Amino acid sequence: MARNLYQETFSHVRSSYEVDVEDFVKMKKKRSTPVVKKICVTAAAAAVLAALGITASATGFFGLSDMVMPEKDPAYGNYLTLQGYADSAESKAFEEYRYGGLTLEAAAAKYGLGALTRCEDLRYDELSELQGGDIFDARHARNGCYIYENGTFGMDGEYTLSDGGILNYQLYRSVKGSLTDIALYLGDPDGYDEWNIDVGGQAVGLALGRERSLVIADLGESFFTANVLTGTEGDKTFGGPVTREGLEEFAKSFNWSVLSKVAEPELSPARPEIRYGAGVELLPEYIDEEQSFQVELAGWDKVWFISYRPTPEFGDMRFFLSKDGKVSDYEFHPVCNDNASVSVAAVSFGDFTGMGVGDVLVLLDYVPEVGAEYRDVRLFRYAGEGEFVLEPGIAEAMREASADPEPTVADVRRFCKTYFAEGARQDPERLSDQVAASFTIQEGRKRLDIEAIGRKGPYDERWGIREVRIYERNAAGQRIEEPMQVISVREAKDFMDGIYAGYTEAPQREGTMTALDLNLDGFCDLGVCASMTEADAPYYYWFWDNDAGKFVYAITLRNAEVRDGQIVECYKAGQGVSDYVYNTYEPDGKGGLKLVKSETASHGDAVEANDYEGILAYLRAQDYESLYLRYGLFDLTGDGTPELIAGYGHFEADAEAGVWSMDTGRLKKLGSFDMAHALLYVVDGKLTRLTGHMGYEVISEIGFDGTRVTETEISHRMLGEEDDYQTFPTGFEMAEDSDLGLLKSSGMK
Repeated sequence: MARNLYQETFSHVRSSYEVDVEDFVKMKKKRSTPVVKKICVTAAAAAVLAALGITASATGFFGLSDMVMPEKDPAYGNYLTLQGYADSAESKAFEEYRYGGLTLEAAAAKYGLGALTRCEDLRYDELSELQGGDIFDARHARNGCYIYENGTFGMDGEYTLSDGGILNYQLYRSVKGSLTDIALYLGDPDGYDEWNIDVGGQAVGLALGRERSLVIADLGESFFTANVLTGTEGDKTFGGPVTREGLEEFAKSFNWSVLSKVAEPELSPARPEIRYGAGVELLPEYIDEEQSFQVELAGWDKVWFISYRPTPEFGDMRFFLSKDGKVSDYEFHPVCNDNASVSVAAVSFGDFTGMGVGDVLVLLDYVPEVGAEYRDVRLFRYAGEGEFVLEPGIAEAMREASADPEPTVADVRRFCKTYFAEGARQDPERLSDQVAASFTIQEGRKRLDIEAIGRKGPYDERWGIREVRIYERNAAGQRIEEPMQVISVREAKDFMDGIYAGYTEAPQREGTMTALDLNLDGFCDLGVCASMTEADAPYYYWFWDNDAGKFVYAITLRNAEVRDGQIVECYKAGQGVSDYVYNTYEPDGKGGLKLVKSETASHGDAVEANDYEGILAYLRAQDYESLYLRYGLFDLTGDGTPELIAGYGHFEADAEAGVWSMDTGRLKKLGSFDMAHALLYVVDGKLTRLTGHMGYEVISEIGFDGTRVTETEISHRMLGEEDDYQTFPTGFEMAEDSDLGLLKSSGMK
């Protein structure tokens, strides 16, 4: 058979790679480890017969004519189904798949079949163990095979005849009730010598052609076809001729009782789709397949654990979970390390904490731009309800306890036995959720018990809350067992992880939750401490909705107090200048709050300045990095008098800009805005900021709403490989703090 004809014909069968005629030889060298394929139809999965024929007399029970599908391909002739006879559901379904325009899944469903989509390579010893014995005698080469989820399998083979001749063949054992996209092409139907034989009680059909031959058997629950790649005239590529006696010898070399058994292998699930969440993609080139595993995790059952390499947007390894073919937006990741290359040294799953459930251990090797290589230990401890939280103290504790720069999984496991055993004895509050704070309040006629559920953090006395449970008391004053409401802290619109993923962070246990009538409607509201900050602590607030009979998330405020019928929020603004923002709210009449006033004032080591030059002198004295201590002038308020826009910071990531005004005849700070990784432009008369970092671009307009400086996003995008950051024709002129020429020329000195 000509090589080009083989390739041309074979190309009509879907394949996982380009087919070459030598693949029959190459595929004898099977991988020892099963490999998952999204579409597993290899060269061994389909055989081709060119110019095959069917004799008019060969119409017996095992005749080729009983396998030829009615429809004829105008280019290649008939299909020979490998999944049963032409009147079977399998053949009819394949006919509709091939000619009727149905998908494989739709054609299978129409005839009550299962569409096979998962396949793995399998060693011969694994196949024989699955089948319960050898499928053929010792004269066959022990090549690997490919197998589908229901036990359908195929393989390339080589058989040595008793006279020394070699038969190359392709074997396909299809389990009935299923459908694949595999079939055998037929040309013009003539020239075959067909007959039946009995092999140990199994009826076997044989067909001897000029260049190709077939062995066919209906095994009850499955259907067997062997495509022998030679015939009475031999084949230039696959060997010399074969006789009737040789073909019968070949048919008798199979153990038909073993081949008849149907056993399903334990295959890995299909590789996950790469999309997850709100349109974000996991790109295949960043997936580390060598460190991605199928595993059973607490709260998730069987999932794929996917190791994801650093990307231009995130400079460290991340890890994702895929279940049922879809990647969850649940994500394991450490603090971003964008100053070193990183690779996964090991991933391990097991009970490292001694809590009786599975944790996840990741060992990461870092190669920094400056300094020595090092290995970091990342232990994600199971926290219940499908949540895994990073145990931040492990890496530091191991470094203090051992000088080994490259700890192994075994090293970590041994260390954890002592580390967590001591931790459990000394501080059991840290390892399990419990009631962190509680009180009882009266909401109209309802008497409610409020319990904050959380745990202790890894350092100091910090506590985190995961949820708040609200219980109602009955008329007798007894608590009703089932909570009337459970509030997850994740309900807060601006929620950020605290001590662990899914937990808040409070400086101590007593400060985790508060209760006060914040919206002045006569009912008590709930506040949960969100996080610790340098100067103030924000709280997430849930207001009581008396009509709905439950708490509803309302707002996040910092250091909020009720003063003379108003709600005042106070927080520090700026990093070196002791400026404080005071926001004043009033009830909006709908159960919420509305901002009515915002002011900025200085306290303590306030700026001793009466003009813009004094502001620059003060900033210069704060020991900021000179690279970021610059200023410009812009009329942000629109009153004709320019404001001082002064940038300052210790390094680029913490740079910000303060805005001072002299529009009322006295110096006043209007607010500040972020300048990390940013440049300023003037676009259409508006002060415009472009923030660019690691391939992500955000363009915002800096404005003033009458009370404070505002930042309004105009656009954001992720840059492609060929994209550049946006530029604008008019930059915002800025000078060094020591250069007062810009002030002098404006008349604002």
